[in-house]
Amino acid sequence: MTNPCIYLRDSNGKVIMGMRMLKSGITKFGKLWDVEATEEYANRPVPTEEEMTLILKKADLIENEYFRLRAKAIVGLAKIFGKRRIELSYLEMADIYVENGMLYITFTIAKKHKKGKSQYTEHLKRIGDLSLPLKTYSEIEAEWQEWTRTPEGIKTKIVKRPKMTPLTDKYALLILDYFQYVTEHYPDSKFLFPSGKALFGNCNLTKECANYMIFPDKSLSGRQILNIIKELDAQVWTHLFRKQKGTETAKKYGRTLEAVYMVKDTLDLSRVETAMHYIEENAPKLETGET
Repeated sequence: MTNPCIYLRDSNGKVIMGMRMLKSGITKFGKLWDVEATEEYANRPVPTEEEMTLILKKADLIENEYFRLRAKAIVGLAKIFGKRRIELSYLEMADIYVENGMLYITFTIAKKHKKGKSQYTEHLKRIGDLSLPLKTYSEIEAEWQEWTRTPEGIKTKIVKRPKMTPLTDKYALLILDYFQYVTEHYPDSKFLFPSGKALFGNCNLTKECANYMIFPDKSLSGRQILNIIKELDAQVWTHLFRKQKGTETAKKYGRTLEAVYMVKDTLDLSRVETAMHYIEENAPKLETGET
């Protein structure tokens, strides 16, 4: 499913909170800084083949070879695998190889979970909060909810998920072309999508940029990955490709237990309920008038 979200930031640019779009609005909570997806985006259909063709044609207009291949590789990865933008950002050169006509890619999945209330009380004890015995359950509950919005209140489990796709897939070739370019021109790059900067002035994606320098040990951020896609189509974002992949998988396997497993496995979902959502929305249910 898509994940329309509003990010609120303070005057220094620090994220205050991220929350789903509400019809009632959220301006009373703070300054509206960035709307990634409006309610209209939430109901936006997945890209058609015609739209995908236009996206790739727009990428072909990028004069700089590196930027052109990079943009097309990001589209290829999003289209084939339906991965989150941060998972594309995490990709390292060592995660990719070719064997027997297949392109193998190992994705790094960071699964984040809220820490429990008992872990919060242990946290208070560690920092020497003397008011803990005086707090009511409701106070602890409210404070715990706030704490789980901070880095200290989240636990992250890193897992590796190997995937593969045939090189007969046109989108796989977009990934391979870029991978080979980076291998040849930036052999020291650790990441598939390294961060970089223009040595002099700015690099326009539609013009040559001979003075662009990469940082081999730093990757592009998830936001930068998203921006590259939006340069090609302002109405498309990475999570829309994720929705597309989940939709295609649900339709392929129908309303079966196999479908639940395949959607969950394809998108590397944590919850079965999310996989069921894709199936209920996209796999037709057989009905009959016979008794």
